[in-house]
Amino acid sequence: MEKQSAQIVDELNFCVLDLETTGGNPKKDKIIEIGMVKVRKREIVEEKSFLINPEIPIPDFIQKLTRISQKSVKDSPLIEDVIDEIIDFIGDDIIVAHNTSFDVPFINGVIKTLKKEELKNKVICTNVMTKHLIPDILNSNLNYMSRLFNVNHSKAHRAHDDATATAELLIIYLNIFVEKGIKKVNQLYYPRNKFELDRTHLASKDMSTEDVLDFLKNKKSSVTFTIKGERGLILSVIPLMNPSEELEIVRETLKDLKWKVITIKLLRPFIEGLFQFNNHFFKYPEDKRELLLDYLLTKYKAPHEEPKPLAQYDFILGNHLIADQVMSYSFLHLNTNSKHLFKIPAQKKKLYQHLNSQINRFENQHKGRRKHLIHQEVVPLIENYLSLPMKKEDYLCLNRKNIRQDKEGTIKIIESFVREDQNNFNFPTDHL
Repeated sequence: MEKQSAQIVDELNFCVLDLETTGGNPKKDKIIEIGMVKVRKREIVEEKSFLINPEIPIPDFIQKLTRISQKSVKDSPLIEDVIDEIIDFIGDDIIVAHNTSFDVPFINGVIKTLKKEELKNKVICTNVMTKHLIPDILNSNLNYMSRLFNVNHSKAHRAHDDATATAELLIIYLNIFVEKGIKKVNQLYYPRNKFELDRTHLASKDMSTEDVLDFLKNKKSSVTFTIKGERGLILSVIPLMNPSEELEIVRETLKDLKWKVITIKLLRPFIEGLFQFNNHFFKYPEDKRELLLDYLLTKYKAPHEEPKPLAQYDFILGNHLIADQVMSYSFLHLNTNSKHLFKIPAQKKKLYQHLNSQINRFENQHKGRRKHLIHQEVVPLIENYLSLPMKKEDYLCLNRKNIRQDKEGTIKIIESFVREDQNNFNFPTDHL
C-alpha cells in the first residue's frame, strides 16, 4: 500500500510560490519579492527568487515586516523584466502556497496587467491542508506551523525563506499522505476526514483483535478508543491513559463484540476522554457499560482521598494536545458535548471574556443553579479522577470569585499555566 501511495505522490511536480508585496490589492499594489521552490519526489530540487523594484513607495509597515527597504530594491529588475522567467520556472507544476487565495490571484493579476496568459495550473494551499490534517488547530500561520514541525524558518515574511519553509512543510505533509495510504490524487486537494494526524481508523476486515492489541502495545500517549458497529453505531468509548498497560480491558471489551471500525484518537486533556465516555454511555451494550464503568471507577479511585463533589469546581482549564492551546470547562454549566478551545497568549482576553460570560450566565440566567450533562452513574468517575494527584501542568482550577475580582491576575495565572506546560506529546511531529 505504501509503495502505491508513494508512486501517486512522487509522480506529481510542485512549484511552491511566495510573494511579498506593497499591500493586498493587486490592482494598485506591487510585488517587491518573489520566491519559488521546485519539489520533485518529496525533495527540494531547485530554487529561484527575485527582489523586484515596484516603482512605487513601499509603506513603512511593509518595510518593517519584510525588512525590504526602498534602497534594497532600487537597483532590482522591474516585474516585466523577469515575468517570463517566473512563468517558465513555474511551468505546468502544481502551484503550492501557504495562502493560495492571496498569492495566486495576485501573480495572475500582474500577469494579466502585462497582457500575458494567466496561470491555469492546479493549486494546493498548505494552510487549508493544515486545517484538514489538524482540525483543532486555532492558528495555522506559516511561522507557527514551522515551529510545530521543527522547520527552519528564521526569516519570516521574506519570499525565499517563506517559500522554502512552505516547501518543507509540503514535503512533511506528502510523507504523511504516503504513510496514511493515499489512494488517489484528489485526496491531496480534499483530505477531509481521511488523514487527520490525531487519529487513525482500524477496520475489522483488515485486522483481528490481536492486531489491534499489537497496534496499542507501543502507544504511550493517552487515547480514546472508540468502537463502532454497523452503520457507525458507537458500541463503546474507552479512555486509555496508558494504552500499552491497559490491553486487558480492551481485550475484554472487544470480546464477543461485532465491531466494524475502531477509531483511536490522541487525547489531551485526559478528562475529555471521560466526557466522551459519558456522552455515549447509554449506547453501549449493558454488559460492556458495566464492565467499563467498574474498570474506570476502580482505576481512578484516589487512595485515602475522599472525592470532592463537582459543585466545588467552577472552572477547569486543561492544556491541549497542540502547544499553546487550552480547553476550558465551566462546571457552572457543564456541557460535555461542546468544547471551548483558546490559543494563549493570542486569545487570553477572549478566554477571560468567555469565563466572565459563563459567570454572568450562571448568576443571571440560571440564578446560581449549577447544571451539568453528566449521567448520574458517571458523576463519581469524574469526581474520582479530579481527586487524583495531578501534575501542575495537567489542569488549572479557577474560582469565579477570583476571576471577577482580579482580571490581570487571572490572565497571568493562565499564561503561566500554558507557558510551563512540558507537552511531551510532541504533536503534530509525532502523530497517529
